[in-house]
Amino acid sequence: MPALELLAHLDVAAASGVVWHQGSLFVVADDGLALLRVSLEGSSPSLLPLRPGAGGAALAKAAKPDFEALLEVGGRLLALGSGSGPARRRGVWLAVTGGPPAEVDFSPLYAALASRFEALNVEGGVARGGEVLLAQRGNGPGREDALVRLDRAVFEVEVAAGEVTARALRGVTPVALGALEGVPLSLTDLCVGPRGELLFTAAAEATDNPWDDGEVAGSVVGVLAADGRAEGASLLTAAGVKLEGVCAVEVAGRWELRLVADPDDASARAPLYRCGWPR
Repeated sequence: MPALELLAHLDVAAASGVVWHQGSLFVVADDGLALLRVSLEGSSPSLLPLRPGAGGAALAKAAKPDFEALLEVGGRLLALGSGSGPARRRGVWLAVTGGPPAEVDFSPLYAALASRFEALNVEGGVARGGEVLLAQRGNGPGREDALVRLDRAVFEVEVAAGEVTARALRGVTPVALGALEGVPLSLTDLCVGPRGELLFTAAAEATDNPWDDGEVAGSVVGVLAADGRAEGASLLTAAGVKLEGVCAVEVAGRWELRLVADPDDASARAPLYRCGWPR
C-alpha cells in the first residue's frame, strides 16, 4: 500500500479541496474567501479572491460560506458551499486567467437535496463524463453518505446563468464506506483517475453533525463502484489525518495523487501530500 509523502505546509488552515488546473494546484479552504494557487510541490503561492477584494484571512465559523468543494466546470473553477446552513448555499465560478468571480446561487438545488437528507453537507465534487457528481458527507445523525448525480450539460448552463436548480438532478446513489478504528467513514472529496475510475477520500471523525469537529481516527482513499460501494480494500489509509481533498496529476508520464488535509486548528497550516499512483 502506498504512503503519504508530506510536500509542504500551505498558507491556509482549513484546506477542504484541491484541483489540478492549467498547470497549477488550486486549494480551497472552508474558512476562507480566496483560492490558494501553488505548484505541484506546494511552492510559489498566490491568492485568487472568490469575492472582489477578499484576502486570505480566516473567517469565524458562523460567518464563513463554508466552501467545501472545488471542481472544474466549463473550463473554470467552481468553489461550492456545503449547504449545511442557509448562508452556505452559494458557489463562486471563476476563470484563473482573469476576470471577476461570479456568484452562483445553489439554494434551489440544495433545498431539493435537503428534503432527501437529514443533514445536507456537500464536501466534494467532480465532473465525470456526462455527469457532475457531488459528495454528500454523512457525518450527520443519519450517516447518509451519497453521490448526488447531476446532468452536466444542464448544470454547466445553470452555473453560467448564476442559479442551479433541481432541473439538473438525475438522482442520488447511497454510498457505503464502513468504519476505521470503529469510527464511521464519511465522504470528503472525489476525483477521476486516468482510466475514468472514481476515487474518493473519506474521513473517520467522531462527530454527529456537519458543524462541529471531532476526534479524527484517520482517513482512507478508495474507489467507488457504480452502485456506490467501495471497491475492495482501501488504496491508502492515513492514521490521525483528516484528508479533505484529492486530485490526480500526471508527472513526467506517471500518475500521482495530491491530497490536502484539514488539521482542525486555526493556528496550524494545512499539509499538502503526494502519493504514488495507488493502482
